[in-house]
This record gives sequence, C-alpha cells and structure tokens, in this order.
Amino acid sequence: MYTSEIEKTAGRSGLSIDQSKLDIIPDVHADIERLTSTLSYLGYRETEQSWVHPEGRIAAFLGDFIDMGTHNAAVIALVRAMESHGHAIAIMGNHELNALLYHERGENSESTADGFMRAHSAKNTDQHRTFLDEFPVGSPKTRDVLDWFLTLPVFLDLPGIRLVHAYWDSACIATIRLRNDDGRLQRSDLQELAFEDQATPFATAVLSTLKGPEAELPHPHTFYDVKGHLRTSVRLKWWEAEARTWRGSALSIDDRELLPDTLIPNHAGRTFYGAAEKPVFFGHYKLYGIPEVNARNALCLDHPRQPCAYRWNGEPELKKENLILIPTPASL
Repeated sequence: MYTSEIEKTAGRSGLSIDQSKLDIIPDVHADIERLTSTLSYLGYRETEQSWVHPEGRIAAFLGDFIDMGTHNAAVIALVRAMESHGHAIAIMGNHELNALLYHERGENSESTADGFMRAHSAKNTDQHRTFLDEFPVGSPKTRDVLDWFLTLPVFLDLPGIRLVHAYWDSACIATIRLRNDDGRLQRSDLQELAFEDQATPFATAVLSTLKGPEAELPHPHTFYDVKGHLRTSVRLKWWEAEARTWRGSALSIDDRELLPDTLIPNHAGRTFYGAAEKPVFFGHYKLYGIPEVNARNALCLDHPRQPCAYRWNGEPELKKENLILIPTPASL
C-alpha cells in the first residue's frame, strides 16, 4: 500500500495534519519574493523556525524551486524548513532532476567527454547559472541540497488528490512504482535517466512525468520560447481530451495562432486524463493569460506573469473560487 506522504510528514514532525487542507503552490524558480508573497496572501506567517498557517493548512509545492531567479538558497531553505516542521509537502520538478544530472559524474546523452551526466554545454550551463552562482559544482553545500532533491518524490497520490510536476499518466506512474514504490528516485537511477535519446521504459516514465508529452511540429513550423531559444517541438495538453490539433494543444507559446490548425497524428502518444479521476494539480507549462479552472479535475498552476495557488479543501470537483490569484506590485 502506498503510504500517504502527508502521513509520513506527520509522523516525522509529531504533528496531526489535516489532509483536506492543502494550498497547492506551483513553480517558484528561485523567486523568494514571489514565494513569500504567495504564502503571506494565503495566510501563512513567518516564525523563528518556519512559515505556519494559523488554521493548520499545509503548503503543497509542485517542484521547480531553482534556476531563473537569483535566490535559490533562500527558496530552498524556506521550503525545507516548512517541510521538516510538518507545514509543507513537496515534489520534484524537472529542474531538480536536471541539477542532479548536471552535478553527478557519469556519461550523458550528448556524448561529451566532460564527465557529467548532464553535459556542461553552454546552453545547459546558462539555464543553470543562477543555481551555480550559489551552489558551485563539488561544494559540500551543493551536495547537501542535491541530497534533499533526492528525497522529493516524482509524484504524490494522496487521498482525494494527486500532485505531479508535468504529466499524470497511469502507465508511467505504475512503471515508476514498480521500482520505487514511494515515487522517489535513487542515486543509482540517475545514470539511466541521463540517456534521454536511448531511454529505457523506466527512464521514459520518469522523464514524461517530469517534462510532459512533447511532439515535433510539422515542417517548417518553429517558435521561440520564453528564453529566446528556437524550438521545433511543443509541449502538449493532456488534461483536455478535445485538445487534438497543434493549435489547440500547444503550450508555453505566446501566440498559438502561428501554429497549424491540423490534427496531431496519433495524438502524439498522449494518454488523456480521465474525467472520473480524482483532481490532479501540476505546474511546468508556463501558461499566459488569466489563470482559470478549465477542467473539473485537472489544473495547471504555472502562470509566470500572474502568481496563483489553489486552496483545496477536499472537494472532488475543482471550484473557481478556490483558485487564488496573488496580487503583484503591478496589480496593486
């Protein structure tokens, strides 16, 4: 039987935790101001040891704590303190996995001779730069943080709710559980995950769960992502069964009208989330526009331009009034 992560956290901290009071918080990306503003708006208060909610609510973090922003250490310290004192649970994001591979010695799928599982290429190093500024390769404090990353499960299947960074596919989850029932990766798994172009079924399951389904656009369509990199493949919706065309399925693109409005062949291998499944929350996709509840049981909370969170109180069907938009300086 898969033990509830909330029950494990309660046991470690000695606290009694209400499993029906979760505040789901998406990708922080080393932005400490965004994180503390979100917690404050949700009613959490900073104490000497941790951030605490007066009603005993628990923050549930969806991964991607690092990179992009410049306060990696502060964000990690805050989340770790909340988790260790029983006020938060957290899962792994693809940026945490990338960091583990970048800092771990071994071979990589780019066939470089630099001796690390994630190539230390200019692109990879640039994406990881702000973390490296605070946590250099090989330092003891870096190893401590990487060890914490390995304690973060790839997914959580809790009573009444599911948390995943990018993609909930029951076959992928089952494959991960066959090896690691608690959803956590072992250091011995990392080399297998580094060979993305020769992925085993286990590696495919983990990478899909953390990065979501993608597909190559039909030639000659391309686009530039938020970092200015030219892309030929797109991330795809998996939580709306009617999302069958390139234009209707593509994510993380400012102007989807640039894409063809034609059907995606074989749905790009996606498994759409069932309408009868319990609610699932995820981040990862960098959506634009005003956050809204578009599906009764699935919600992406990753909105870089409008911080948001979801206040879950045990409901089997998501409610728009529980989707909380966090004020930003521009909106005040």
